[in-house]
Amino acid sequence: MKYLTYSGNTLLGADLPDRATVLYPPPKIAGIPKRGIPRALREALEEPVGMEPLAELVGPSSRVLIAFDDNCQPFPLMAQPDIRQIMITRLLELLEDQGVKEENVQLRCAVALHRKMQHHELVHMLGEKIMARFWPDQLMNFDAEDADDIVALGETDEGEPVETSRAVIESDLVIYVDTVQIPLNGGHKSVAVGFGTYNSIAPHHAPQMTEHTPHVMQPDGSCMHATIRRMSEVIQKHCRIMVIEAAMNGATYPQHLEYLSKSPDRLSFAERLLRKTAPMSMRALPEPARAKVFRGIRSKYAPMAITAGAIDDVHQVTLDALRPQLEVAVDRQFDTLVFGLPDLSPYAIDARINPVLVVSDVLGYVFNWFWNRPFIKPGGAVIILNPVFEVFHDRYHVAYQRFWEEVLPATTDPFTMQAEFQESFARDPELIDCYRHRFAHHGFHPFTVWYWATYPLKYLSETILVGPPDDRAARRLGVSWAPNLDHALAHAKEVTGGDDVVALTIPPFMYLSVTG
Repeated sequence: MKYLTYSGNTLLGADLPDRATVLYPPPKIAGIPKRGIPRALREALEEPVGMEPLAELVGPSSRVLIAFDDNCQPFPLMAQPDIRQIMITRLLELLEDQGVKEENVQLRCAVALHRKMQHHELVHMLGEKIMARFWPDQLMNFDAEDADDIVALGETDEGEPVETSRAVIESDLVIYVDTVQIPLNGGHKSVAVGFGTYNSIAPHHAPQMTEHTPHVMQPDGSCMHATIRRMSEVIQKHCRIMVIEAAMNGATYPQHLEYLSKSPDRLSFAERLLRKTAPMSMRALPEPARAKVFRGIRSKYAPMAITAGAIDDVHQVTLDALRPQLEVAVDRQFDTLVFGLPDLSPYAIDARINPVLVVSDVLGYVFNWFWNRPFIKPGGAVIILNPVFEVFHDRYHVAYQRFWEEVLPATTDPFTMQAEFQESFARDPELIDCYRHRFAHHGFHPFTVWYWATYPLKYLSETILVGPPDDRAARRLGVSWAPNLDHALAHAKEVTGGDDVVALTIPPFMYLSVTG
């Protein structure tokens, strides 16, 4: 059975056993066209769920903070105009209609401990007009290490410290504009994490959160999301928060690449031909050209619903809207997952994916894309197809390179690295300076993505890399290596005792429901 998938910047026609199952995401659901977004947003603000309309919340003396996501979502980047530009442009008009003075409006990119957005990236998200009006005095990145801006609000009932931006608590209304692709995002996570510091993020981005429960990609049953909710409730005692959530559809690819996400029975004749010839065509290109092709993808996402109001009420509407776009039902758990990882990651925008992200993106993200229980059996295996180049962006991934060079040679155990390395990385003056002034991810960030793999690292019998020329990277990452897919499948069968193989075609995203 042929499985069209990625391996870095290459497309593969991988050979799977005839009995293997290849799963595809649901067909994209039609969304609100860009021309209809301003009206949909106005209607959402006129009839929000769980709180008063915008017109009753603001007036001429109101101080308003508009917060928005960084470019980790929507992912990949949207074709311009980005939905944030459209929604925030209309939101500013509606605030002006209520008499809110422009000098009383602040805009913040809620980057948390992600790297800050550069000027050209903010232009891509917001457009030239918004940037000209507000940058740099009223529009900026949140800085989790800016002592003058950070306010300690005490602790939750469980003793977790709560810190946030002064801009949040000094506003009469915080409006968070959120583009939600998967249940991980949105809800209480938006403000509580987006404006969180190391002190307030470390308690929920910790291996203890996923040691016994794998739920990080959805709020139900998640220790992580429960902690975030407690923190959010403390923040809301000090400010009023309205969220605007756009539940995004599955239109990842422009039209000429849509065949990459379709099951064979949905392909046209031309798409079947493209699917057959694409691996050979891509191999004929040099690596820089292949990288340029994939890095140039601009998604066509559209919101299936735009909802405004109180956090819990809005997020439930969002989750209900997302489920039909994401859900794929399977009647059993599988022995082995085969997944081809592209050279794309929400934490490697404008960069090559590094070896740490290869493992963490598959075990921390893809393994956890399920609604009820893992779609891999306990003791199962995961095979990752990726060349695993030992490259680290010289600005964005400074902490990741040190994690690779200093932490992983000593341990791959999340609890050991938490005890022995986390604090020194998080407090390191050089890494803090890189985060604050050189567009790097925070020193704690590589730990967070590794911690999300805590559950699968103990749940699985084996994780096997296929693509590197030798086992060097695998040994450093604490996983296995195979010279080709056939060897990997044979090894997986040996360690699991079964040969029920599943392969996922992602992107677009999908969540599995195990019905059996």
